[in-house]
Amino acid sequence: MKRVRLSALLVFLGLAFSAPTTALQTVTPADTAAALVDLGQTDSQVMRYLDHLTNRIGARLTGSDGYENACTWARDEFVAIGLENARLERWGEFAVGFNRGPSSGRMLAPAARELRFGTNAWTAGTQGRVSGFALIAPKDEAELEALRPKLAGSWIMIPPAPRGGGGPRPSPEPRVFRELREKSYDDAGIAGTIRASRGELIVTSGSPRITWDALPTRPTIQMLSEDHAFVLEKLGAGEAVELEFDIRNHFERGPIQLHNVIADIVGSEKPDEYVIVGGHLDSWDGATGACDNGTGVATTLEAARLLVASGARPKRTIRFMLWGGEEQGLLGARAWIEQNKADLPRISAVLNHDGGTNYCAGLPATELMVPLFEQVFAPVEHLDPEHPFAIRKVRGISAVGSDTDAYLAAGVPGFFWDQRGRAIYSRTHHTQFDTFETVIPEYQRNSAIVIAVGALGIANLPDLLPREGLRPVGGGPGGRRLGVQLDEDMRIEEVVDGGLALKAGLLVGDKVLAIGATQVGDREDLRAAMQAAPVKSKIVVQRGADRIEVAIEFPPDLDAPIRRYGLRISEDLEVERVTRDEIAEKAGVRVGDVVESVDGKPVKSKALLSAAFESAKGRLALEVRRGAGENASVVAITLAEPEGR
Repeated sequence: MKRVRLSALLVFLGLAFSAPTTALQTVTPADTAAALVDLGQTDSQVMRYLDHLTNRIGARLTGSDGYENACTWARDEFVAIGLENARLERWGEFAVGFNRGPSSGRMLAPAARELRFGTNAWTAGTQGRVSGFALIAPKDEAELEALRPKLAGSWIMIPPAPRGGGGPRPSPEPRVFRELREKSYDDAGIAGTIRASRGELIVTSGSPRITWDALPTRPTIQMLSEDHAFVLEKLGAGEAVELEFDIRNHFERGPIQLHNVIADIVGSEKPDEYVIVGGHLDSWDGATGACDNGTGVATTLEAARLLVASGARPKRTIRFMLWGGEEQGLLGARAWIEQNKADLPRISAVLNHDGGTNYCAGLPATELMVPLFEQVFAPVEHLDPEHPFAIRKVRGISAVGSDTDAYLAAGVPGFFWDQRGRAIYSRTHHTQFDTFETVIPEYQRNSAIVIAVGALGIANLPDLLPREGLRPVGGGPGGRRLGVQLDEDMRIEEVVDGGLALKAGLLVGDKVLAIGATQVGDREDLRAAMQAAPVKSKIVVQRGADRIEVAIEFPPDLDAPIRRYGLRISEDLEVERVTRDEIAEKAGVRVGDVVESVDGKPVKSKALLSAAFESAKGRLALEVRRGAGENASVVAITLAEPEGR
């Protein structure tokens, strides 16, 4: 950032504090703000922190050696900054640890070709090089029987599932595999299964709910769609295809102890009241976790350093927290909340940075919070014309799918930064592209300053932030499905790359008026209208002085009926997330369960499952398969919605 911008800021600060008593002076002292901003602009360490975290330590899967190394490193960095109370706090344990080693894959015949692929965490490797011929997965038991003599040692290629108009989607394991794997496929001795990625993105996920006595034994590979299509093309032409993989995935016998990293700048007047600044330290291990969430870890450390080095003396304690297990369901944050319930009423705010490398451009605020935040963030409102900052007035603070949600659910004001910039988060989120090179240094420097100023200002407010309106009001599911960011007046603030709105030709500044014939007044109206709209519909917007109708085609929202019960379920019918305190969790559904039937009827696809949930009249009976191999069992579970819901 140019020195002229710092000079302008100093002039602004000097004018702001020329009067002996102002509301702003009680929030952020001028000399502290100036020193903090100057240091953040001229001697930022934020990229040094990120470089060490991602390029020296690397991936940080919860329960892995990388995660524990990162915990120790982060604690030591807090101590080096000057926070001698930095510590690791245990929040739980996993039965099995997982560490990913090197891997390679190639086609040996009919032509030599390197293959690009990934595997999920907590899944089996090959224990050395394993070569075998590729076969296209059978569609039914008759094809299975015909292939049975060839199965031993073969790699099973799963064709992509068709997707109308949108290209192929990631291919789930065929139902016949799930039905027969215990009694047939394990005995047949296949080498492993191979499905296609989502276009150029190899997305990593996985479930830690495994036991040492029933470890996965067969690799399940996600191959880049281009390579996957090439193999299928050769097989379709009748050619013999030989593949070789060397995948060094390693399990570690537990229990594996799991920790959050915590450090405090103790408040000078109200040490038992808190402002929490943080992000999650864990990452998926398909890359090095730079944007998700090395960026948030680095800005948390840098904000702590800026505050200490600038001589900040907050009235309340500023607590820096790096949570673990976020990717497995906000586990570290939820455990800390459960273990520290007495502290919750004394937390003024939680500022969570978990949105990637784009700069922190604002915060949502309820009507009562807006004037307070205008004071708090005055020093950064005009910090850089290229990185503007604005408070966004909302009727309620919405859940976003990060650690913030755990605090909101406990009644604590939790904030997820609005972020803007040129980075495309969907390209790096949980993919092989989430590396140091994708991070934008000037955004990181700016965000660290904004976070430090915000934490200090909130810590110095006369009172704790008001808690009215914390629960989500309206929320954003409709906007996310449409592919836009909306303000409270339903005006489009951002059009997401690759989303429905972009394809339909909607523009920033358009105000959404209706979906089809259904008028839209707020986000809740939008969500309901989109759910009720036919696949081919129209969206009505106000563009300047004109009222415009735009044709739009909605893909079916298969997840909507399932979300109603507090579940997220994958394409192959495996439970990926169970929302805390919702219907499914109370009924006993667990992450890793695989749905076998609904109301006594077998379900063989996500579409059928969604339809069953949609048609349910408040109650439905599930059968889920729990565990694997000899330890697998079928569990009956009844989901019942509360009356009046």
